[in-house]
Amino acid sequence: MRGVAGTLWFSAFTVVVFSGRVPGWLVLLLALTALCGPVARLALRAWTRLRAGRRRVTVLGRVTPSPAPGSGATVRFLRETELRVQDRDLVLRDLGGQEYWFPRSGPHAVTRLVKVVDGTGRPVGAELRGPGEQVRAVFPWELWFGGADGWSRLSAASELAVSERRLSGRRTWPKGPVLGTGLLPGTSRDARRTARFPGTAAGVSSTAVMAFGSLFSVMQGVRIADTAPGVAAVATAAGALGLALQAVPYVVHEMRGRLVLDRPARS
Repeated sequence: MRGVAGTLWFSAFTVVVFSGRVPGWLVLLLALTALCGPVARLALRAWTRLRAGRRRVTVLGRVTPSPAPGSGATVRFLRETELRVQDRDLVLRDLGGQEYWFPRSGPHAVTRLVKVVDGTGRPVGAELRGPGEQVRAVFPWELWFGGADGWSRLSAASELAVSERRLSGRRTWPKGPVLGTGLLPGTSRDARRTARFPGTAAGVSSTAVMAFGSLFSVMQGVRIADTAPGVAAVATAAGALGLALQAVPYVVHEMRGRLVLDRPARS
């Protein structure tokens, strides 16, 4: 829907910009196709939440992060991030709502949990491993298990084989890019951007581009107010509604993040 509406809007926009006299029906097409962008984005997000709530899965346990004091964890990280143990899968969810599903059976199943300790015996993290000792995900110890005893809860709930691995010398952990190291963004701004639902199958969901389309609709509605007052009123109203449907969710998202979610979590 967004792809088709975007193509129609750009075609109408091109004619409007390079034409001296603009027919009312073209302005109406411009305004309605511009409105499709924010409406489709909100509809898609609502449908995503609805489908997530209707998933028929058996949840056996949830392991949420228990960070150590001073680890930099935020309220958003504690509320949104979890490892969910289901009947058929282990599901790692990040603070943007994205989920990574690991099967518990079959040729690609995760097989064991590995507790990683440094040369002094201090835990530095845990690894979720699959066939061939492939590291599927990692859990930094201070963020996940530095507080309460989440390690025991994860070990019991996952029902995986548990082992321990000691790092030798000055080896760094984890080695190379691997899922789980970037679950806590470096800044609050990065966290809000991650949780903003920025992408869809139709491409990048740019608030700035869609806001320009709605603002342009208002401008063209005002432009033809004398020659086609009815069409002008509809175009102006559609443009204003489009701006509101983008501005209100954006402001709510930013203020909720700044005032609540992206503040340091209490120890």
